[in-house]
Amino acid sequence: MSAYQRVVIIGAGYAGVMAANRLAGSKSLAGQVQVTVVNPHAEFIERIRLHEVAAGSRESAAVPMASLLNPAAAVVVGTAARIDPHARLVQFADGRDPLAYDLLVYAVGSASATAGAGSEGYGVQSAQEAARLRIRLEQLNAGAVVTVVGGGLTGIETASEIAERHPRLRVRLVSKGGIGADLSTTGRRELQRTLRALGVELVENTEVENSGEGQLTTSSGARLESDCTVWTAGFSTPDLARASGLPIDPDGRLLVDETLSVPEFPEIFGAGDAVRPPDSVAAHLRMSCAAAMPMGAHAADNIIARLERRAPQVFSNGFLARCISLGRTAGLIQFVHADDRPRPLAIGRQPGAFLKEQVCRLALRWMRNELRRSGSYSWPKGPRAAQPQLAEAR
Repeated sequence: MSAYQRVVIIGAGYAGVMAANRLAGSKSLAGQVQVTVVNPHAEFIERIRLHEVAAGSRESAAVPMASLLNPAAAVVVGTAARIDPHARLVQFADGRDPLAYDLLVYAVGSASATAGAGSEGYGVQSAQEAARLRIRLEQLNAGAVVTVVGGGLTGIETASEIAERHPRLRVRLVSKGGIGADLSTTGRRELQRTLRALGVELVENTEVENSGEGQLTTSSGARLESDCTVWTAGFSTPDLARASGLPIDPDGRLLVDETLSVPEFPEIFGAGDAVRPPDSVAAHLRMSCAAAMPMGAHAADNIIARLERRAPQVFSNGFLARCISLGRTAGLIQFVHADDRPRPLAIGRQPGAFLKEQVCRLALRWMRNELRRSGSYSWPKGPRAAQPQLAEAR
């Protein structure tokens, strides 16, 4: 490598911090790269804890960035408004001078599609949303109805946390499909048993079209009363890739190849929820820190390979389990195949809660371990049938 390289990482979530630590701590690149992380907030937000903050079970999901991020990486607190891939510049929303890069990691994350609920809707995808919902829950009178729309893992965790923390409220979970339908028979039975024990009303196979004036309207025309509606169904991504003229899918996610780089602009890599790799390597992936951290580490590995003039490697990531919190005293660990298909075994109740908590703590531990020793983080490989051949060197 003949020149000093500027690597800019947009986003300091699970993917961005993992990528930054891997690059900033790389012994082979020591003194040859400058890593800069751009993030709207000065602190790291544990998004997997935000439903706890919203319910009032946890005071904050913020973690000091200095405790997670390699000190060799600079932090710029600001919002990227546009990437100029031709001039290799990151422009900021507040009009400050743009930031130049030689290589870039796009790791901006995602948010829930709370717009469907209008001004009355709440969410749990950001610290601000969680704080707003927390205040609203505390203001509700006994017997008020809280409706969580979306029967995925976030909706399940949010509904159970609120029901346990606020037993005076009526909590309803509405799902377009079956709640826990993609779990094993044992897992689904345990999940629904725990939700019902918490008093959560389960409304399955019902799509909510809109909300307002204290009620929801379903696709069948039925109306459901709701004093507080929490939207966890669907997702949205920042408009950064679209505004930058980069290739995107219909949901606004940055399109990357099997190595996690953008074919038209191979100096740009992507990681995390706001990125869409090809189905050949990512058809089975779900939005989660279990996918974001491997993507961040892999993007960093391929940047290192590029700078060392080695061939980039195809991304491979598989799952071991789905870990679901069901309040503070119960949880569910659904073991899965690498492609996320459920295995028969599932662990619930207090053992499930204990294991879920350990997994949450491991996420921070893995990032801190990567801070101390670049390259220490590893992850399970993806399903064999989905693995293409190695990419050609550029």
